[in-house]
Amino acid sequence: MPPVFKSGAFFQQCFAVHPRCLDFKSVKLPDRLVLRCTSCRMHHHLALRAIIARSSALADSPELPVDPPKEASTETLAHCLTVHATSVTIRAMDVVQDLVGLRCRECRRLFDLEITSFETHQL
Repeated sequence: MPPVFKSGAFFQQCFAVHPRCLDFKSVKLPDRLVLRCTSCRMHHHLALRAIIARSSALADSPELPVDPPKEASTETLAHCLTVHATSVTIRAMDVVQDLVGLRCRECRRLFDLEITSFETHQL
């Protein structure tokens, strides 16, 4: 059985070294995301506590959507991952504060994910 690392360190290193190699393997909202790294061939499991969606810093632009209510953030992220999954990328991560930031290029939304646990599965 392949090893499982219960730390965000492997995910953070993967993101730092080859961020463009991460894609979404499995989405089980509201509480779990699994990302696959095509470079190191590891699966990074994120257990979610909360999802907060917001518009990008270009909020004065008239074509940007209004921020959804906090309870609708999960549905907003699910919509982005369904309709334009290739546009959703990781923009930031902090394993000390248990935060991961996502960005949707298509609709210019930012998602802040509060993480309860990180797991990395080596294949």
